Amino acid sequence: MHSVPMKQAVCLFFVLSGLTVFGVDARQEGAKVPIAIQAFDLNEVRLLEGPFKTAQEANRRYLHELDFDRLLWTFRKNAGLSAPGQPLGGWEAPDCEVRGHFIGHYLSACALMYASTGDETLKAKADDMVSELAKCQEALGGGYLSAYPESFLDRLESMERVTWATLYVIHKIMAGLLDMHQLTGNQQALDVLKKMAAYFKRRADKLSDFQMERMLTVEFGGMSETLHNLYGITRDPAHLELAHRYDQAAFLGPLALERDNLSHIHGNTQIPKVCGAARHYELTGDKRYRTITRFFWDRVVKTRTYATGGTTEAEVWPEPNALARTLAANNQECCKTHNMLKVTRYLLRWTGDPTYGDYYERALLNGILGTQRSDNGQLIYYVPLATGCAKQWGTPYDSFWCCYGTGIESFAKLGDSLYFHDRSNLYVNLFVASTVTWRAKNLRLEQVTSFPEEEGTTLLFHLNRPTRLGLKVRVPSWATHGLGVKINGKLSGKEARPSTYLSLNREWKDGDRVEIAMPMALHSSPMPDGPELVAVMYGPVVLAGVSPPQGTYLLGDPKDPSQWVEKTGDGPLTFAATGQKKTVRLVPWYKVIDEPYGVYWTVTSEGSPRHKAMLAEEEARQKRESRIVDRVKVGDNTSEEEHHLQGENTGSGPYADRFWRHALGGGWWSWDMKVLPEVPMTLVCTYWGSDVPPRKFDILVEGVLVGMQDLNRNKPNEFFEVEYAIPAELTKGKEKVTVRFQGHKDNMAGGVFDCATLRP
Repeated sequence: MHSVPMKQAVCLFFVLSGLTVFGVDARQEGAKVPIAIQAFDLNEVRLLEGPFKTAQEANRRYLHELDFDRLLWTFRKNAGLSAPGQPLGGWEAPDCEVRGHFIGHYLSACALMYASTGDETLKAKADDMVSELAKCQEALGGGYLSAYPESFLDRLESMERVTWATLYVIHKIMAGLLDMHQLTGNQQALDVLKKMAAYFKRRADKLSDFQMERMLTVEFGGMSETLHNLYGITRDPAHLELAHRYDQAAFLGPLALERDNLSHIHGNTQIPKVCGAARHYELTGDKRYRTITRFFWDRVVKTRTYATGGTTEAEVWPEPNALARTLAANNQECCKTHNMLKVTRYLLRWTGDPTYGDYYERALLNGILGTQRSDNGQLIYYVPLATGCAKQWGTPYDSFWCCYGTGIESFAKLGDSLYFHDRSNLYVNLFVASTVTWRAKNLRLEQVTSFPEEEGTTLLFHLNRPTRLGLKVRVPSWATHGLGVKINGKLSGKEARPSTYLSLNREWKDGDRVEIAMPMALHSSPMPDGPELVAVMYGPVVLAGVSPPQGTYLLGDPKDPSQWVEKTGDGPLTFAATGQKKTVRLVPWYKVIDEPYGVYWTVTSEGSPRHKAMLAEEEARQKRESRIVDRVKVGDNTSEEEHHLQGENTGSGPYADRFWRHALGGGWWSWDMKVLPEVPMTLVCTYWGSDVPPRKFDILVEGVLVGMQDLNRNKPNEFFEVEYAIPAELTKGKEKVTVRFQGHKDNMAGGVFDCATLRP
C-alpha cells in the first residue's frame, strides 16, 4: 500500500491515455461483440448425484447454518442501529479492516444457490438481508453502505494511513446486491446498488485522473466488472463512465500492448481487473480489451500455472516458466482459481475454443473441488504444493478469509459452464452428472456419469418431438487414446482429435442415448524449468502421494509414469509408485482431506548422474542424522514451542518445500536445544544460497558468540550447511543450551531452514 511517485504516474497517464484507457467513446456503448457459444443459465442446469452434488449440498447446509444477526452485526453497528447477537471472528471481526466483504459474497452465494437449486428458504433469508442492508444504507445517509466508516475512503483517496483493501470490500457488497437482483429478481437490491453507485460516482468525480490512478494502486477487487454489469442492466451512461474509471491504466496498458507485466505482483489483485476489461469489451466492442483478456490468460496459464490449474506462491507471480523453486505451503490461493475460471469463461464464450474448456476442467477438478470438506462445508485458503504439507481448514465463524467468500460462491455455481449452445448446437463442456434444459428446443439432456472415476459419460435425450440439432462434445486434451462412441447401442465411426469437439448432427428422438468412452492414461506434468520435477496425472486428475516418507524421490522415466505407477485395485483412482525404495500411495488430490501429501516428485532414471548424486546426498544425510542430538523443525509450531522459541521481529514462512525463520531490523530469536554434557558438540544450520538482500548476523550459544554469518548469494540456487563448533565449557554439565540468532544493527538474521546439534 504505497503511493506511485508523481513523475512515474504522470508518465503512465500520458502513455496509456493514448490507448483510450481514460475516457469512453460513446459511439461504442451499444456495440455488440461476436459470441461463439452462450452458456446456459444456472436455473437451466441441475446437478445429479455425484461428487459435485455432494459438494453443492455441503455448501448449501453451511449457507443455511450461518447466523443472520451475526452476519449483519458490523453493518448495523457502523450504521448506529441496534446490533443483536455477537459479531463474527476472523476477517469479519469488528476490528478487521476488510470487515463486511463476506456478506457480499454471502448474498452472491445465496443468489447462485437459488438459481442452482430453487431453494426458496435460502432466497428468503437473503431477501431479508437485503432489506436490513437497505436500513443500514438509509441510516448512513441513503447512499453509502459498508461495515466500516467513510473515513476509510477519505484515507484511501488521500493515500494517507491507507487501510487494507477498502474498495475490495465495497466491490463484494455491490456484486452481492447485483447477483440478488439478476438471479432472484430482488428489485430492492438493485435500488440499494444504484444508490451506492451514485455515491461512489460523486466521490470519483472529485478526483483527477492522477488521483484516481494513484488510488487504484491499492487492491480494489472487481469494481470495474460489477459496475460494467450494472451498466449492462441500466444502460445509464454514468454507470459506464464510473466503471471505466476503475480500468487501471498502469496495469491494463502494458497488457494491451502484449507486454508481460505480471512478475512479482499480487495475483488476485489483478485477475478481477481483467474480468472488468473483458466486460468492457463486451459492452463497448473495444478490441483492445479483448487483447488484454486473451494475452493475460496466456501469460498466466501457459507460463505460471501448476498441474493443478492454480497459480502463485505467497499470492505473488514468479517470472514466467520459473516454477520449480516455488513449491510451498501457500501456493495457489483459492481466490485466484475462482477468478481465473471467470476469465476463462469469457474467452470460451467468445471463441468456442475447447482449449479453454481443457483448462476449466483441470482447474475445477484440481483447484476447486478439493478445497472444501464435504462433511461440514469448511474451506481452505491455499493449496499447498510443498511435499509434506496438509490442507489447513477454516472454521465456521472465525475464518472468513477472501477464499471463504469465493469458496461459497464456487460451490454454489458448480453447474456453471457445464453446457453451452449456439443457434443449432448443444455443447457439452464438462463431464458432470447433471441435466440441462434447452427450452427453445423443448429438450432436456441428461448426463449420467461418475466421471472422473468413470472413463466416459452417457447422454440421454428427453424430447417432446423429434428435433434436428447438433451435439458437440469436448474431446479433452488428455484423451490421446481415442474415443469410443455409441448411439443407441451401435458403434459410430465418428472420430475426433484431442482439444476439438466430437460433432454429432442428426434428428434426435426421445430416449436417444449417446455413450462416449474416454480412456484415460497416466501422464506427467513437468515443471517448465525442471523436467525431472513432475506431477503425476491420470486423465485430467492430479494424483497426490499421501503421507510421503521424508526425502522421497522416484525412480523411472519422468516422461512416462506408466512405467513406474500402477493401479492398486483399491478403487478406480488409487495408484502406487512401484519398484521404489519407499512405497508411495497415489490418490486424486481432490480426495485428500487431512493427510499430508505431495504433488510434485523428483523422478530420475536408476543409475543416472542425478540418481547417484541423490544416493550420495541420502548417505550423507543418514550419517548426519545418526549424529543428531536435537533438531528444530523450522516453521512447525509444535517443534518450535517445544524448543521454547522466543524473539523480537521474527517470523517464518515457506520456500522450496521447506520453511525458514528470520528476524528483521536487528531482531533476534532463540531456541533451547538439547546437548550432551561431556562431549564437544557442533551446531549445524541450513541456509538458502541465493538469499538476497545481503544480511549479517551472529550465532550465540549461552550468550557466547560461536559464529558470525554473512549471507550474500553464497551458493546460488542451492541449499548449503554451515557448522559452528560449540566450546566444551558451554555444554559441560548441561542438557540444554540456548541458541540465539542476532541480527546486526538494522540488518536481518536468517533465514535459517534447519538447525540441529550434533555429537562428534
